[in-house]
Amino acid sequence: LAAVAAGGGGRWALAAGLRRGEGGADVGASVGLDSRPPSAEDPLKILFVGNSFTYGPADYRSPEKQNNLPRMFKLVAESLGHPVDWEEDTIGGCSAYAHRPSANPSGRNCLDAKANCSAVHSNWVKLSDECTVNGGITWWPDSSPCPQAFERQDFGSWDVVVLQDHSLLPSVPDALKSYFLPASREYSRVLKGSGRKVTYRFGEPLLASYMTWGYYDGVKDLCPGPSGNPACYPLGELDTFVPNCSKNRSWHDTVETHACQSYSLARGYSESLTNGARVVVPAGLAWEAARGSAPLPEVCRAKIDSAYGGPGRLAGLELPLRVQDQSYARFKGSEAHRLYRDKGPTYTSPYCNDGCHHDHHASAQGMYLNALVFYATLFKSSPIGAAFPQGQTVGGMVLPTIDAADAEALQHIAHDVVLPHLNVWWSGSAYVGEEQIPHVAGSRDIAPPSGFRASKPALMDDI
Repeated sequence: LAAVAAGGGGRWALAAGLRRGEGGADVGASVGLDSRPPSAEDPLKILFVGNSFTYGPADYRSPEKQNNLPRMFKLVAESLGHPVDWEEDTIGGCSAYAHRPSANPSGRNCLDAKANCSAVHSNWVKLSDECTVNGGITWWPDSSPCPQAFERQDFGSWDVVVLQDHSLLPSVPDALKSYFLPASREYSRVLKGSGRKVTYRFGEPLLASYMTWGYYDGVKDLCPGPSGNPACYPLGELDTFVPNCSKNRSWHDTVETHACQSYSLARGYSESLTNGARVVVPAGLAWEAARGSAPLPEVCRAKIDSAYGGPGRLAGLELPLRVQDQSYARFKGSEAHRLYRDKGPTYTSPYCNDGCHHDHHASAQGMYLNALVFYATLFKSSPIGAAFPQGQTVGGMVLPTIDAADAEALQHIAHDVVLPHLNVWWSGSAYVGEEQIPHVAGSRDIAPPSGFRASKPALMDDI
């Protein structure tokens, strides 16, 4: 397995009106990109919208080396001959709902109190990028908050927009129906109505749902608890959607073990396939395959499915999915600790009861598995033989390091989880029009304003 360096991507690669292409070479002016006919050499243009499960905080040994999904995806894809242009819009602890285009117009003057917004300045976003978030929302220095990236389309029209939500939200059905699914529908409608007459990589711009993973030991608390970023949840924090959770175990029973929590998340994210998403990326199910998990208890599956009236698009999958050669399931038992971010020997973890020192974020191995699953799903190709993180610099960030044996195993896991079931992952409808949105009892859907129009991109400095 060869490790290769990948070039930059994102807003900091836009100096002098140039964009980054394969291998980091400046390949063309940012104006008029949509007029070029696509070819096998054209970069995939992808935007990642999410939180810390996307931007990937570092572990304690290498605080400067984040476990960043967009950069690892670029590393994998470009090592296998597919150039990638990407952007990232990430806010720690936040919901996808808070990123919606209707809630984050460009051109806001945050010095005006009536605008109720904050100008963003982080390690990866400069004030001159003119990115803003709504008032009260906080962000961490290693995130890249920029909801305006969606409409600016710095590289030309997006081929894929990825949505990822709070690590527990898709496991709370009423929160899913009030937050994530309305966000999915809005992004889908705006993508459809962008008005650009271009040829897309997949024939149309795609919305992809990023299915995340269960915690090491499942959820131990009876209630979902606070998000850490309450302004990202204008309809109420997750506990609001689980009445009497401190006394009623109905929700907790569906997330108490990592296997049940993983399925609860998978079942929630798969609902987006009938709410605007064209494809779901089954990263969380790949984690269960990596762990060599025992068969999913039928009582758990039935209880989770009952909240949605059935198994939906996941019907027929025998879970957990398995890697054909079980020697590649290298993360069984306590070895699963290695999929999660190590916070150091002084950290007392609430995510396990065996003295571990990790939290619920992905380690370098866990995030590399996610990147491989993204590659296999979007390109419908095997990731076996891809580059793996070895300290390369991608998009101005130095990646962490994993060993070759882990990399080989993770590549086979992604291959075996994704490719036999592409008809499931790609079973969504591309768009949900306003008149087609299914009514969900109890949903607090707020439709975006009609006639949404993208603004012109702001001038940006290199970073």
